[in-house]
Amino acid sequence: MLHYEFMRIAFLVALLLGITLPLIGSGVVYKRLSSSGDALAHSSLAGVAIGLAAGLNPLLISIIACVISFLIIEILRKKFAKFSEIGVVVVLSASIGVAGILSRYATSANFDSYLFGSILLISNTELFITIALCIGAILFFLLTYSQMFASLYSEDEAKVAGIKVNLINFIHSLLLSITVAVGAKVVGSLVVSSMIVLPIAVALQFKKGYRYTIIIAIVVSLISMLGGLTISYYGDWPPGATIVLLSIAILLLVFLIKGIILLIRRLSPSK
Repeated sequence: MLHYEFMRIAFLVALLLGITLPLIGSGVVYKRLSSSGDALAHSSLAGVAIGLAAGLNPLLISIIACVISFLIIEILRKKFAKFSEIGVVVVLSASIGVAGILSRYATSANFDSYLFGSILLISNTELFITIALCIGAILFFLLTYSQMFASLYSEDEAKVAGIKVNLINFIHSLLLSITVAVGAKVVGSLVVSSMIVLPIAVALQFKKGYRYTIIIAIVVSLISMLGGLTISYYGDWPPGATIVLLSIAILLLVFLIKGIILLIRRLSPSK
């Protein structure tokens, strides 16, 4: 399998995204903004449609579309302070409309590759962007770990403590936008938001602290990405769909094991 160059590149990209997605996705889940990932994923699809229709680089336009969508969501969240989810729905709806219309002017095969991912067709440019994104996500996590944790616990208290919450949130959301755009190329726009949330969902079942939750999520994400890619190769299945299904299988397995342990504890005689 690894004697093919495209498979070696695919595994490297899977490794990089396996680290990046939980680092960026954790903040989204803890802030209860998981739906933002869906909106940005559809925005990336709209950007791809624009890029293909205009003859421009689809990934670059996808990144720009995600960043613009994030800014619009933030503006609408402030406009509808008590109904912040409205901004997400507006952006998601607009993105679906744009993607649906412009997809008629795009090459079907290229557009479909962004719907379901094309990790086996990663170009050198996309590989370098993924490497830079992973490095940026790691540096952001390490440099802002304490501040990020404080802002997730309570933004108001973090601001009182002198933490630049707005700046941290902006950089985090910017990285999220780029991550979604790149992830859409790898696992597909329809499933990238799932890969942001699922590893964190598994890690939360262990009920550990913030640090250990991130570590567990990275391990789960790497197992899903690398394991899913391996299974898809030998099973001749779509990589993106296989990766997501493996993540869901891991989540169900954790539920099952927790249920069995709870049942054993209830049935065991009390001391």
